[in-house]
Amino acid sequence: MLLRGKSSNNNVFKRFMISFLSMLIIPIVLSSFTYYEAVQIVETQSREAKLYILEQARDMLDKQWTDMDEAAIKLSYDSRLMGLYHLRKPLGNSPELFDIWNYYKDFHSSALTGSAFTNTFFVVLKNSDLVFSKVQMTDSSSTFYQDEFQYEGMPYEEWHAFLFDKPHLRDMLPSRNVRVEGKETSGITYMTSLPLGMNQEIQAVVVFAMEDKDIMKLVGIDGTEETDGQTFTILNDKGEVVTASADVPIPAKIRSATEQHGYMHAEIGGEDHLFVYTRSAYNNLTYVVSLPIEQVMGKVNYIRTIALSVAAGTLVVGTIISLWMSYRHSKPWKDIVTVLKAFWGNDPLGSKPEQSERPNEVDYLQTSIARLIDNNQSLQQMLQRQADTLKNVFIERLFKGEFEDRAQMHAMLVHAGLEMHGNGFAIAVLRIYKHNEVLNAESLEELNILRALIEGIIRDHLQERGYVHTMHENELAILIRSDVMEKRTFAGDLDDLFLRINRDIKERYVIVPMIGIGSIYEDLLDVHYSYQEAKLAVTDSHVADSDKSAIVWYARMAKEQTGYYYPTEVEIRLMNVIKAGNSTELAHILQHLHNENFLTRTLSAGMKQHLFSELQATELKLKDELGHHFIAEENDPGVMPDFSGTEPILREIFLQFLHLCRSNERNKKSRNTHLLDKIAAYINDHFQDPNLSLYAVASHFNLSESYLSQFFKEQSGETFSSYLEKLRISLACRLIMQGSASIDSIAVQAGYNSTHSFRRAFKRTMGVSPSSYKGIQG
Repeated sequence: MLLRGKSSNNNVFKRFMISFLSMLIIPIVLSSFTYYEAVQIVETQSREAKLYILEQARDMLDKQWTDMDEAAIKLSYDSRLMGLYHLRKPLGNSPELFDIWNYYKDFHSSALTGSAFTNTFFVVLKNSDLVFSKVQMTDSSSTFYQDEFQYEGMPYEEWHAFLFDKPHLRDMLPSRNVRVEGKETSGITYMTSLPLGMNQEIQAVVVFAMEDKDIMKLVGIDGTEETDGQTFTILNDKGEVVTASADVPIPAKIRSATEQHGYMHAEIGGEDHLFVYTRSAYNNLTYVVSLPIEQVMGKVNYIRTIALSVAAGTLVVGTIISLWMSYRHSKPWKDIVTVLKAFWGNDPLGSKPEQSERPNEVDYLQTSIARLIDNNQSLQQMLQRQADTLKNVFIERLFKGEFEDRAQMHAMLVHAGLEMHGNGFAIAVLRIYKHNEVLNAESLEELNILRALIEGIIRDHLQERGYVHTMHENELAILIRSDVMEKRTFAGDLDDLFLRINRDIKERYVIVPMIGIGSIYEDLLDVHYSYQEAKLAVTDSHVADSDKSAIVWYARMAKEQTGYYYPTEVEIRLMNVIKAGNSTELAHILQHLHNENFLTRTLSAGMKQHLFSELQATELKLKDELGHHFIAEENDPGVMPDFSGTEPILREIFLQFLHLCRSNERNKKSRNTHLLDKIAAYINDHFQDPNLSLYAVASHFNLSESYLSQFFKEQSGETFSSYLEKLRISLACRLIMQGSASIDSIAVQAGYNSTHSFRRAFKRTMGVSPSSYKGIQG
């Protein structure tokens, strides 16, 4: 009896010991899981952060390439420059010198307003040997090459032959050392021959140069700071290096990649590196960032050390406590067995025994809850940051007129969580100081602080009526909405609002900012016109003794009648709308252009011709980008706004725009139908796979989940999940009617992970359970 009792007592002791030691596994598993998740999250966030920076740099450089191409196109259509093509050297005291000098003054003015990243920009004329640059005009390309712009190791004769021996069209010379105005640097050269066209005789060459250091700053690589092994490389469409911050071998997979963006790991010098890349749709350049994986995983290694220390300490201390508690509870083993039965049988979380006898799982539960709370707070903070970013992106795109149509705008409006309902909208631009001067670091910091304070004043006055957005260190854009129907009442409210804002800023900070107010528009999609008008108005404003004189309405300012209206923002929006095939929005833009140029302004014949040339240049760019020419169809009704009295050439240009847009619209519908057929076929082939989901289909077709969901609903008239469920339930009905398979087997064959989810889906679709349906059919 004694031996039996002892053996039984040892058995209870072992059970308690196993139970307590099992509890010790929880923190170890959690630590392992935490480390694994930390590895995944840190690497994913690092990739996404680098990709975001890369995409920003790509977009800014694409804008730079676009500006260069537009500048070359404008020069190619410049009749005054064409008139200088056939001048011969020496010019001496020829009467053409006055025309040359007169042209250079205009050239110099327009060159100074070019992109901030283009440090060097000049035009070399072949016959006269004239050179026009941002800093000077010279009648000797040899002198210009020796004094202003010279490649290292390349004599003048070789450089001159390189320019004129063959035509150039958006040719890019990889990075090499060059001396600019006596300073040694390195950079990329981008050139185009004039006139445009590979079969044209070369008369001049437009040359742009971008310094490598300016490009590297876009991704945070500064030659004066430590980059921690990070490198940045640009590859052309042949996989050749255009420029690079360091000599790092780029994996062949990236050089030949066709995806828009991606990442991969590669070993360099025995060290694992993470490569992130993205491709430009404009010129097929590939932008690559690499960084040592050790730099990415530094925080994870710290987490791993903490996790291992916690696990080791928990094992040692927990084992000792488990031994003590197992020994203590094994003495009154009859009572303990009763408690254990109640614990494991009636209530898995315990049957509320005495506090001294209850297993110590409370600490683990409290720890888990605390961790969930911390994770939830971190997630909320992350979501809030993302929401703020989405709001800024939406406002930026709205002001620049980058939305193709109202549906796209409203979709992003909802996604950003913004409320912008009203009967009228207007934008005001507030410029703190009169000129956007280049500031040093200290002055820039002071300006940033002042701008933040002014933002606070504006928000206090706006309340819930609008939004403030920073467009420049010295410039704020303010969107105001109104619930009143009468525009005159809204305009009066705006006058009062900005007088109060100006007065408060003047009283607090002793400055009178310039404020330009655009026109009032009823449609939120049209406020980008108000933003452009506000920019013109703020430029026209002047500071006098009263704060009222610093507020200028675009509608009230005295407009110059000598210039036409066709800003770059309107041209970009017009091209985007045509590419998207949105003929309704195109008609709206054309109406706006007509009103601004022929109703608001009185243009001279010369200005009209310039406007027509600009519009024709836009038409040529569109046809060049779309890759083919469009011919108006005879049966095309040509529905367009009524421009009574419009000159025939303008109407013909507008008609060409509309034909381009309609052709794109037809092509888009055709592509959409083809894509929908492919998606439906893929779902029909794989719907029995339980892992088939919206994410899986989106990944297969290289689309985002949100776009695929919206596209499928718009094109098919039903949601993705509804379509998939109908296919699966339809198959299940056929299998049930055959009567040879069980419900569990049918659920698996129909593509469901569990019988429970299958039964719920079947009853939701058919109105009865699978068993009842089987009985009805039987």
